[in-house]
Amino acid sequence: MRILIPIGGFGRAGGYRVLSELANHWTALGATVDFLVDHRSDPPYFPTCGGIRRFDLHGRERAPSTATERFELSGNAPSIYLGMWNALRRVAPEYDVVLANQSLTAWPVALAARPRRGRAGRVYYVQAYEPGYYHAEHGWRARVLGILSATSYRLPLRQIVNAPIYLRYRGIRSEHWVPPGLDDKIFTRRETLPGSGGAAWTIGVIGRHEPTKGTAHALAAFEQLASRWPNVRLKVAYGNLPENWSHPRAEVVIPANDVELAAYYRSLDVMLAPGTVQLGACHYPVIEAMASGVPVVTTGYLPADDSNAWIVPVNAPRSIASAVEQIMQTEPEQLAAKLDRAASAVEPFAWHAVAARFLALLHDR
Repeated sequence: MRILIPIGGFGRAGGYRVLSELANHWTALGATVDFLVDHRSDPPYFPTCGGIRRFDLHGRERAPSTATERFELSGNAPSIYLGMWNALRRVAPEYDVVLANQSLTAWPVALAARPRRGRAGRVYYVQAYEPGYYHAEHGWRARVLGILSATSYRLPLRQIVNAPIYLRYRGIRSEHWVPPGLDDKIFTRRETLPGSGGAAWTIGVIGRHEPTKGTAHALAAFEQLASRWPNVRLKVAYGNLPENWSHPRAEVVIPANDVELAAYYRSLDVMLAPGTVQLGACHYPVIEAMASGVPVVTTGYLPADDSNAWIVPVNAPRSIASAVEQIMQTEPEQLAAKLDRAASAVEPFAWHAVAARFLALLHDR
């Protein structure tokens, strides 16, 4: 099977990792996978075995741009998607499947791509319900993107979503879901129980500027804990802290790759993932921390539930702090049992299983 994945440009968000890993594992399973991308885009941040076909405004294949400045999708959308439209009209017939993976790519795939398998070969992998994120922002740009995203679910594309909450969800018509995957050879379980390394308890959170990610609530919970527990520390991955926020017992850690990210998780005693929207969706920090043997406090992202994690309400720093204190005071045997259930819950997210399941759906007419 020949699969083409059009994207606006290679980025560092989790969705790009998903696409790179799918390409890697589909290639290992015998498929031919190519990315179709604007010639100005940076190289892939997440390594991939997939081929890269670059296009210009007229849809012609081009060598990578030699410009030294970083290419930004924001502000370049008209030229990117016009070029993608033109490129798809030319190269899509060489492929069995053209995989849209974000609402703005869904439009040119639906209207310009004519793969060999016809309509069955035009597939839309909905990685998140994007209008929900745009509606949480403000301004005309967010409103326009929200409308484009919502209407993209009505396009004549086969839909596959990445979590069961999106099945028949607010205009999405999919009957199949495939989660994002996990490299179970990198994200391995820590050798000791959390809290067994001495007097200190280290709490972790991924620093994000978007309010919907809940970073501010995690920081507020940490401040409450730090005022009561002198042995509590915080590690914020990637920074992105609010302006002027600091704490003498907080540090920023910037993992350079997944190996360092996995080591970051294993250095924690508790992981916080207090997002505020689309509860029940997949969330990489939850999956990765659970695989790493770290207790997770979350507002409820897949595959966390009360049996394998600590679930708290949204917008509730006090509840987050209380959950961390419960973990600190849990008997080792009970904590180990809950972490065992967490490890079992993430087994279906291993990349080899995810890629095989997805490829089977692509073969299905």
